[in-house]
Amino acid sequence: MPRAKKRITRLPFYQWLAIELSLIALLSFGWSFENRLAGYSAFIGGLIYVIPNAYFAHRMFRFEGARQARLVVGNMFRAESIKLALTAVFFAAVFILIEPIHVSALLFTFAVMVALSPLLRWFIRPQPQR
Repeated sequence: MPRAKKRITRLPFYQWLAIELSLIALLSFGWSFENRLAGYSAFIGGLIYVIPNAYFAHRMFRFEGARQARLVVGNMFRAESIKLALTAVFFAAVFILIEPIHVSALLFTFAVMVALSPLLRWFIRPQPQR
């Protein structure tokens, strides 16, 4: 009786990135009706979320398979630490370097991106690699 081979599933990284960037564009467009500064701040708030998460996803899914489990776990902790540090550095840089900033738009967009990220898991299903 032949054994069925399991296929390795790949994370649809570019599809996930395109959806999140379009969501940022939509939110910043909505905030731009208040004023231009709010739209710009909302865009920055979304990028503060997406850039560290994209780094995390890139680092996390480099290795796969049972033989590389040690590398996967090590990469997970390292990537999560760097993601949190990047987020903190980006927030600090924005509040220090950008003088006129619409704080409500920045934080609202960041919070919406954090809240909607788990919902993207339901819309984007990893496809098996052929």
